[in-house]
Amino acid sequence: MLHLLEPICRAVGLDPASAGLQLVPAGAFVAAPPPPASGADRAWSELHGVGPYPPALTPFPAVATRPLLITGWAGVDPAAVAGALRQRYPADHPVRLVLDPGAPEPAAMAATVAGLAAARPGPDGAAYLEPLAIHADVQGLESLRWVMERLAGPFGCPWDREQTHASLRAFLLEETHETLEALDAEDWPEVRDELGDLLLQIVFHAELARQAGRFALGDVAAAITRKLIRRHPHIFGDVAVSGSAEVLQNWEAIKASERAERGKTDRKSLLDGIPATLPLLATAQTIGRKAAKVGFDWPSIDGVWAKIEEELAEVRAAPPEEQAGELGDVLFAITDLARWLDVDAESALRLTIAKFRRRFAHIESQAAAQGREVASLSLEEADALWNEAKKL
Repeated sequence: MLHLLEPICRAVGLDPASAGLQLVPAGAFVAAPPPPASGADRAWSELHGVGPYPPALTPFPAVATRPLLITGWAGVDPAAVAGALRQRYPADHPVRLVLDPGAPEPAAMAATVAGLAAARPGPDGAAYLEPLAIHADVQGLESLRWVMERLAGPFGCPWDREQTHASLRAFLLEETHETLEALDAEDWPEVRDELGDLLLQIVFHAELARQAGRFALGDVAAAITRKLIRRHPHIFGDVAVSGSAEVLQNWEAIKASERAERGKTDRKSLLDGIPATLPLLATAQTIGRKAAKVGFDWPSIDGVWAKIEEELAEVRAAPPEEQAGELGDVLFAITDLARWLDVDAESALRLTIAKFRRRFAHIESQAAAQGREVASLSLEEADALWNEAKKL
């Protein structure tokens, strides 16, 4: 192939010595088929009935901000290559095809990334893609980092340069809750956008830390990548596990070992380490889960139901000054029930609140259509509208 490099470059008007020129075989853009799996070994998409597992092309075999020459097309489906290129290049990004570089005067024909799917380059053919500008490589995380570095750098955005880790805290919390709301609604375009907003907060904090000489975004990625590999020895090592329960046990044991290696032995209780800012329902459920890991739990869910009934009876019998404490016991028992039912208590309550708001909004709109306020409705009228909203 190298003996054809000069005529290919001549046909596309490229200097073979161009800085950063990438010479990548077409086969590198075709993801390897996954190993056959059945039962519990299937991928997430198959286990959850989403669809067949789409093989991932990781890492992407080229740098989109450098000139790219794709060669070695023998036995490679151009449509598969075009689909892979769409991960980083716009569909209309220009491509110059050299179908027969061995011809006396090889010529290049114009195409696009999308049009490459219908192309038929010969075994020795080549496709040349101009590099993307850094701001156009929008599907690459490097570009996101570049944008943030620009915003917080010299002559950057005044607002961004005024921020601190402390001032950004509220935005991190807000974006987290907006992401949860989109997930609850299963609004996937919104989930995509909210995850982007959440990712921005991570990149923002990492850039401030980089400028302060503390760490950089690459260090953040390295920390979580190493952690995931280290805590999944059944995937990246030779440890055998019987199921997810044993995976969690190994995770906690490895986590404790890591803390000991770092000299962090200040946790006197198994219940230490729960973030103080965690919502209280989530805190209660986490406490119950941690206690259950060491056997402090009901033998069966029947004990949880009985405990809830017992706590409700105590609320009824309690004098006014003790009702708050007794009601807290009920709420704690409810989070234990959620754990046994494998339900996230925080998410369950968030869904119910959203449902209540929708139904109450229906009552308000129907009352307004009659020129009335909700307060003017009789209990029977409001209840009828509520039931109507349930049907809707």
